[in-house]
Amino acid sequence: MTSLQPTPATRPLYERAAQLGAIGAWECDLAKETLSWTDGVYDLFGLRRGSAIQRSSILDLYEERSRREMDRLRTSAICGGQGFALDCRIVTAGGEKRWMRLVVGVGYQQGRPYRIFGSKQDVTAEKGLWEGLSSLARSETLSGLAPRHALADALHRFRPEHSRERIALVLFAIDGFDAIRERFGRTAGSALDRCVAERLKRLFSDALAIEQTGEGAYSLLLRMPGDRQYLQTALDAMRALLCRPLPQGALVLNFTLSIGGALGAPERGRTPQELFAEADAALHVAGTAGGNCVRIFDGPVAERRFAVAR
Repeated sequence: MTSLQPTPATRPLYERAAQLGAIGAWECDLAKETLSWTDGVYDLFGLRRGSAIQRSSILDLYEERSRREMDRLRTSAICGGQGFALDCRIVTAGGEKRWMRLVVGVGYQQGRPYRIFGSKQDVTAEKGLWEGLSSLARSETLSGLAPRHALADALHRFRPEHSRERIALVLFAIDGFDAIRERFGRTAGSALDRCVAERLKRLFSDALAIEQTGEGAYSLLLRMPGDRQYLQTALDAMRALLCRPLPQGALVLNFTLSIGGALGAPERGRTPQELFAEADAALHVAGTAGGNCVRIFDGPVAERRFAVAR
C-alpha cells in the first residue's frame, strides 16, 4: 500500500480528484498487485486514510454481482488495452451500502500493460434520485412541460403497434435561462432562445420532430440506430456545438445546456406520455447535477469504454 502521488500521466486525474471531494484517484501495479489511493478513495470505502490496504480484502467490500462484472471487465481491459467505466455496489468497512462509479484506464510501458489507474466516485445520491424518479416519471412530468401537437403526433406515429423502429426523445433546457434574461434583458434572452432553436434544426436536420416546449426549452425526436451509449456519446458531442458563445451587440452570451433523453423501442412498449415523462426525468437529473451535462433515462450508463492511456 502507498498513498498515491501524481505521476505525469496521472497528474490531471489527481488534480481533478483533489478539487472534487466526492472523487478519489487510484492505481494498481499489475506486477505486484499493490494499490495506491488518494484520500477520497479511503473515505469512499470507510477506511482510515493512509491505512494498509490489500486488494484481496478490498474485493470483499464489493457486492458479488459487481465484483464479478468488475473482474471480467478488468481482465478484458488488461488483455485488450481498452478502459471502461462501471457503476458498482459496495459495502463500506462500517457496513454502509453505497454506489461507486469506477473508471479504469490502462498504462503501458515498452508496449506492455504495467498498471491500471483511474477514479472512484460516490454516486449513491445520484442513484437514489434515479430510483425515486423512475416510478414518478411513468405517470407525470417533473418540469410541468408537455409535448405539443407536432411532437405528440410524431410520437404517436412511432408507437410500438405502429412502427418497429427505435427512436430517442431528447429534451434540452438552457441552464439559468431566467437569470440570463434578467441580467442581459429580454431582447438578449429572446435572441439566445432563437439561436439555440436554429442550431438544433441545423445540427439535427434529419430529426423526426423538433419543437419548443417552453422558454429556453426544446424537444427533439430522432431515429435511433444505436443503444444508450450511442445516444450519450452523440449528445455529448452535439452539446459543445450547441453551446458556442453567442455574440449579441457588444455582449457575448456564454451559456450551457442540460440535456435529458429516453429511448423508445418496440420491445419497451412505452406510450408517448411515458416516453416524454422519462426524458423529462432525465432532464431533471441533468439539472440537479449542476447542468451542462447529458443524462439518459434509467440512470448513468453502466458500462462505458474509452481509449487506452499510453
